[in-house]
Amino acid sequence: SPGNFQVECGSDREEADDTLVLNALNGNICITATNGKIRLQGTDIELVAVGDGNSGRGNITCSATETFTVHKTPIIILDSKTLTKISSTGMIDIAANSCLKIYGSIIRGVTDACSKKDSKCGGQRFQKENNQV
Repeated sequence: SPGNFQVECGSDREEADDTLVLNALNGNICITATNGKIRLQGTDIELVAVGDGNSGRGNITCSATETFTVHKTPIIILDSKTLTKISSTGMIDIAANSCLKIYGSIIRGVTDACSKKDSKCGGQRFQKENNQV
């Protein structure tokens, strides 16, 4: 279509009904805005990736060439079963204006100072693992 393409449905349905369904039995669904934005808007947005847990499938990947921003959100919850990792080749700032609580059964702090001479608790290996680009 050289002009706009619009689909509207569900005027006689309830909020909980699945009113518009796109289903690809095999293959991918690609939504591309070559020279524009893609907006997902709803009362709630759910991203669900389904895998069997052993095949390496069931992942959600987000990437941006500039900035990935989460803002104006009162609560952000990250909850993982095995590993949560936040890393950067640059700076990481952590700030709390009221209370910053950190808990770990073991807390280990290592700086680049141990790259030349290892610390008494052996931080050199940890420094090398986390100082790779």
